[in-house]
Amino acid sequence: MMQDKITLYFNLLNNSAQLLVADMDMTHTDALIEIMEDFSQQKVRQENGHPSADVVKKIEMAMTEVDWQHISTIDLRKAVQLAVLNANREDQLPANYQITPDGIGYLLADLIDKTGFVDNAKIADMTVGSGNLLWTVKNLLQKNKKSATFIGLDGDETQLALASATNMLLRDETIDLYQTDIVDTKEKISADVVIGDLPIGYYPLSGHNDLIMSQIDDRPFVHELMIERSLDLVSAQGWIYLIVPANIFNTGHTKPLLKMLASKAQLKAFLRLPLEFFKTKDMQKAILVLRPKGISTKGEVLMGQYPALKDIKTLQDFLQEIDAWVKLDKELNQ
Repeated sequence: MMQDKITLYFNLLNNSAQLLVADMDMTHTDALIEIMEDFSQQKVRQENGHPSADVVKKIEMAMTEVDWQHISTIDLRKAVQLAVLNANREDQLPANYQITPDGIGYLLADLIDKTGFVDNAKIADMTVGSGNLLWTVKNLLQKNKKSATFIGLDGDETQLALASATNMLLRDETIDLYQTDIVDTKEKISADVVIGDLPIGYYPLSGHNDLIMSQIDDRPFVHELMIERSLDLVSAQGWIYLIVPANIFNTGHTKPLLKMLASKAQLKAFLRLPLEFFKTKDMQKAILVLRPKGISTKGEVLMGQYPALKDIKTLQDFLQEIDAWVKLDKELNQ
């Protein structure tokens, strides 16, 4: 029954967006943004005769299919995920624009809950994109009755508009969104927790001499710059949880990256994510956990590989190892 509802909501969103694409020569992503805003306000926005009266009538009919103001947020969020995935596929967006799967988000959220969460924490996603990772973290913390405020940062106007439209449709007013080039930003956010599913590739702009990793070569990697920048966004007692390439410490930049981390941060954990989340081993990612340099902490760095989620017993054993590490880390640093 739940799956039937999710399919219904997805079809209403997706089919309505397809009407705008055909009628107004829009990208699928822009059309989905428009539709989610229209559905949340229960009114089709029309400018200069567009969309056409016929399309407006069809979208208005779709609006009456369900009560969008009172349906399950969980079901609606799953439908939005499917609609975003479809829009990404239709627009042939590159990998850096793909949403963070819930499975990865839940593993990261679990780490936050166990290690770096404080009451009424400020949590900032430095690469919020369409918002799926931040929403996943928020949902798990809420489920565990944890209170926090949430900030999403991104340099891409369209992705932020997508996140904003999603928030509107889900009737959520607890996430503040800001457009900024996080590498070039001078923002002093001082979040208790900084998260991010970091984009992979070269950073297109020059300069940023305040970042050590920008001086390694003429074409610095954007994810390395963002790792360093995350240390400027976190509070003095805060935690950082970043999704990074699993081979990040096995490249030509390994030595300068480790040197930068040694000078600015404390490496707390490096956990490779389950291989099942990725098409190939070369695409595998990991969760990198850091703390600011100024905190004097004891204990070992937690290193490991999450087993396959379907291997329940092995996964439970691994999670117990994490729990034991967390307990010891807290005892050593009280």
